[in-house]
Amino acid sequence: MRSTHVRRRGWRRRSSGTLVTIAVMVGLFSGGATGTVGADPRPAVRTPAAPAYRTGELLVRFRTGVTVGAQNGVNRALGAQTAKSFTIVPDLQLVRLPRGTSVDRALAMYRQRPEVMYAQPNWLYRLSSVAERRPAGANAAAKAGAKAQARKTPNDPRYGEQWAWPKIQAPEAWDVTTGSRDVVVTDIDTGFDYTHEDLAANAWHNAAECDGVAGKDDDGNGYVDDCYGIDTDDGDSDPAPDQTGAYRSHGTHTGGTIGAVGNNGVGVTGSSWKVSVMPCKSHGGDGVATPATIIECMQYAAMEKLKYGYDVVATNNSYGGCTEACDYDPATKDAIAGLWKARILFIAAAGNSSSNNDTTPAWPANYFLPNVIAVAATTSSDARASFSSYGSRTVAVGAPGVGILSTVPGNGYAYSDGTSMATPHVTGLAGLLASTGGLDWIAIRNLLISGGDPISGLSGVTVSGRRINAFGSIQCGSGHKVFGLLRPLPAATGGSNTIAALNIDCEAPAGGLTVTVKPGNVRIALKDNGKDGDLQKNDGIYSATWTPCEAKAYTLNFADGSSYPVTVTGPTPCIALDPPSGPPGSKTAVSGTGFAAGEQVQIKFDKKALATVTADGTGAFSKNVTIPSGAKKGAHVIRAKGDQTALAVSARFKVT
Repeated sequence: MRSTHVRRRGWRRRSSGTLVTIAVMVGLFSGGATGTVGADPRPAVRTPAAPAYRTGELLVRFRTGVTVGAQNGVNRALGAQTAKSFTIVPDLQLVRLPRGTSVDRALAMYRQRPEVMYAQPNWLYRLSSVAERRPAGANAAAKAGAKAQARKTPNDPRYGEQWAWPKIQAPEAWDVTTGSRDVVVTDIDTGFDYTHEDLAANAWHNAAECDGVAGKDDDGNGYVDDCYGIDTDDGDSDPAPDQTGAYRSHGTHTGGTIGAVGNNGVGVTGSSWKVSVMPCKSHGGDGVATPATIIECMQYAAMEKLKYGYDVVATNNSYGGCTEACDYDPATKDAIAGLWKARILFIAAAGNSSSNNDTTPAWPANYFLPNVIAVAATTSSDARASFSSYGSRTVAVGAPGVGILSTVPGNGYAYSDGTSMATPHVTGLAGLLASTGGLDWIAIRNLLISGGDPISGLSGVTVSGRRINAFGSIQCGSGHKVFGLLRPLPAATGGSNTIAALNIDCEAPAGGLTVTVKPGNVRIALKDNGKDGDLQKNDGIYSATWTPCEAKAYTLNFADGSSYPVTVTGPTPCIALDPPSGPPGSKTAVSGTGFAAGEQVQIKFDKKALATVTADGTGAFSKNVTIPSGAKKGAHVIRAKGDQTALAVSARFKVT
């Protein structure tokens, strides 16, 4: 048997380029100009002082249907070559540029090619932290409170310094379950000391590799000797942290909050006393990562679940925001959508900028996908931590993130502050919930949110207004209704906007919704059916499409009396149909307003192109189109998109 505690930094991946293809195709919805899922604002706010991206590299996603041969042909024509292919995002490549070609020039060249969906730099993401260490004894009051409140307490000697566990009623939850090592949680971070005295028993083991032949890819997953996980930063199969660097302890700290072994008479405890923590080292000890290293970690988690049967429940993502992921990144968003298709939650730090994510997006926390849970940080007195970012439409819950004692490399322990510390409390609770059995990812997500305690420090600044409660989530029956608007954000653009609201009671959807938009008194029914702008069926997020035809302030009014302001700016194209219904083969007049003067507008019926028309000097047009003869009865979408504004608008046509 191979030793399970031997660091093997030298073992490389089997392939020098493309990963072995996962035998599971991950399909993505299309949305927006890039073809990515959902609709997020894309401000250009990246302002790091250091170089912003890796020179000599790009991430390029080709359009669906472009063959591998054709993709390689595009690369050859531009003098580039494939460095890595990804399967979690179909047709996505990391390409290596020819010597002397700048990233800006290569981006322009790729973006001109019709085969390319999008091209982006391979950004350099740099971790930011509030505090890496705090002196022992800094939480004397919390320590005393922990001893006084605890029910089922582990015998770990420093458990009394972990104020968070009694605060979120973890001891009561541990009366029900202390976890299961069959449940896997992936920690995407700076590495994980899997030899640590308080972590080794809960370190994930890839059985085929741990028990296999050294130097051989025993399970055929494209990685040699990936017993504990992988290191995408260094390109090998050892996720141990770097020996140096200001952030080398970060991943071991987050991993300990998820799964330091409980009741072993050593150190501290994690959320689950028993769980399998799968580390993927995406960041170096200097805190630097790229979209490519992060995406490969997501891909590894999805592969180990879908192809090899490990029960990966969630990924912990204690990174993001400036100076790290300062911009919208379509490749990363598409990879998170790949996790969604693999039924894996993506739990992300809200950020440490003390800013409103509703108005200043923090990525990846702000990606609007059903599996994303953004986490704010709270204090031992249930206040929002002063450094924590927030957002009443973008940040789901809060969790303890100040004075958090956890593991660090070399059998050590330290205190840290940050939303990085809050996030693994939520991820660890996801693993604890999964150990109770019978819960899918939607139920776990909803229980994480609805099972929490309402606290004044989060009221009006998070979707739920709640700080997580482990026991509340485990014993949630009913009467824990959470309602909150998710989209649109307070500042919206013209075109078709998604109105989406979370409406849940414990794990279950809490029923359909109707919203009235004022001025205009437009009533819109929101549905949880996985259609017409709703991303996931029966998940408790109810959605509909709204197309504002004027740039001005609106109010969204819901039946429960809640109201939300939205200010629409920029171009506001709209279309109307006359008549709005008819049989296959009939004609309807599509009338458009608000487009750019002289703009070319393509009109589609569902996905079938019907016509292209030129807007007049006022941005208006009218075009008679024929409904396809094979159209089925029921509601269909007629969509118009301008080539200058790039804003898509739609209207319903009922085939009779």
